[in-house]
Amino acid sequence: MVKKTHFSEHFDYFEDPSTGQQHREALWDEEIYPPVTYRASPPWFDDLPDDTLREISGEIYKSLQSGSHYLATFGSRTLIDRLIVLTVGDKGNFPKGLQALQDEGKLSPQEREILNPVVETGNAAAHRGWAPTEEQLAVILDTVEGLIHRLLVLPTLAEELKEAVPNRGGNASAKPGKPVVTVKDKIDAAPKDVRATYDELAKKLVAMGDDVSLHPQKHHMAFRRNRNFASVQVYNQKRVVRVYLNLDPDTVALDAAMMRDVRQIGHFGTGDLEITLKNKNDIEKIDTLIAASYAAS
Repeated sequence: MVKKTHFSEHFDYFEDPSTGQQHREALWDEEIYPPVTYRASPPWFDDLPDDTLREISGEIYKSLQSGSHYLATFGSRTLIDRLIVLTVGDKGNFPKGLQALQDEGKLSPQEREILNPVVETGNAAAHRGWAPTEEQLAVILDTVEGLIHRLLVLPTLAEELKEAVPNRGGNASAKPGKPVVTVKDKIDAAPKDVRATYDELAKKLVAMGDDVSLHPQKHHMAFRRNRNFASVQVYNQKRVVRVYLNLDPDTVALDAAMMRDVRQIGHFGTGDLEITLKNKNDIEKIDTLIAASYAAS
C-alpha cells in the first residue's frame, strides 16, 4: 500500500522555457507499507541459539525498515555485549570483554582490530549524535553478524550436522536417502532406546495439564503452557535426550552427572537448566523439576 499526502501550500513552480508561461506542480509525500527493506535478515537467524540475540536482531531489522539508523547502531553494539556474555561471561565493560574473547582464542588480533571501530560507532551514536549511512551500517552489521555466526551458530549447527551423518556401522533405524535435518527427523530416525526415552518424557510433559501444547521447532520440541516450560532435543549419535527447563539453576541442587547451568551458554530452545537423559529411568529423577518448571510457566 502506498499512502500519498499533499499539503495545500506545497508546490513546485517552474517556467516553460519555450513559452515563458509559469506553471506549478503539487508535491506529494509517499509512504510505502510495509516499508521497503534494503537489507534482508540472514537466513540463519532462526538458528541463533539464544532468544535474546534473536529478539535484538529482529528489532534491529525493524528499525532498518523505518530508517532508524541510530537504533540499529545501538542494537549492533548490544549484540556484541550479549555475545560477550554468552561466550566469556560478563566482564564489566567492553574492553575487558573483548580482551577476554581474545585471551580465550575466540577473537583473533586481526578481528579485534576490525571490531574496535564497530564498537566505537555505538559510542558515537549514543554520546555524540552520530548516525551511519546505509553503507556504513551494512559494514557494522556484516562485522557483528559474522562474529555471531562463527562463535554461536556454526558450533551448534556443526553438532546438528554430526547427528545427521550416520556412523560408519550404519543406523538400522535411519532411512537411506532421507536427510536428518530437523528434530522431528531425528526422532523418527532415533534408535529404539533413545526413542523410548523421548516418548516417555513427552508423555510426562503433556500430562502435566490440559493447558499444555506441543510446538515443533526446527531444532527442538517446545512444550508450552503460557510460555515454554520444556524444550527437548534428541541426540542420536550420543544416544541422549536433552531437556531445558524454565528454572533458575541457583535454586536447584545440580547433579553434575546430568544437569548444567546454561544461562551463559547458547542453545536451541528456552530454559536455563539443561538436563541430559540417558534412559527412561533418568526421567523419574527430575519429576519435581518438571513440575516446578510447569508451575512457573
